[in-house]
Amino acid sequence: MTTLNSRLQLALLNRKKGRNLLEKGFTLVELMIVIVIVGILSAVALPNFLSQTSKAKATECTTRLGAILSQAGAEGLTTGTTDEKNATMEAVVDSHDSSLCEFTTGNFSGTGDNIFTVTATGLGDLDEKYSAKGCVNPATGVRKQAINASTTPPADPSCA
Repeated sequence: MTTLNSRLQLALLNRKKGRNLLEKGFTLVELMIVIVIVGILSAVALPNFLSQTSKAKATECTTRLGAILSQAGAEGLTTGTTDEKNATMEAVVDSHDSSLCEFTTGNFSGTGDNIFTVTATGLGDLDEKYSAKGCVNPATGVRKQAINASTTPPADPSCA
């Protein structure tokens, strides 16, 4: 009985070894199929990814423009002469410049409407692909932005 038992165990071990050798790795055909699938997916995904990065960069410029306008609205409510406000806003606009966009400031007008304007122009990857204008009226709280996906600046937004 023990001989039969040991022969049965030996046969099971040999069978298991043979099965393990067959199940150890992938065949060349399986690997080639995976490589082809990954290549197709990357060919489809790469252009979409690149367009999304441009959109994200443009969004950063728009966000910075909004931050400048918000700060200009707060500065416009503070006391001080128009020249002091303009000097402060020049420093604010300069601090927001980045490698993606350049901001050009208008000035607080000395008139009763006291509107402040900012123009944003794309740099680097956004060169000739992004331009925006924004204005804020601290007296009324109106803040508007106009964005264009080309070199021609958008129409002036009205913050009156």
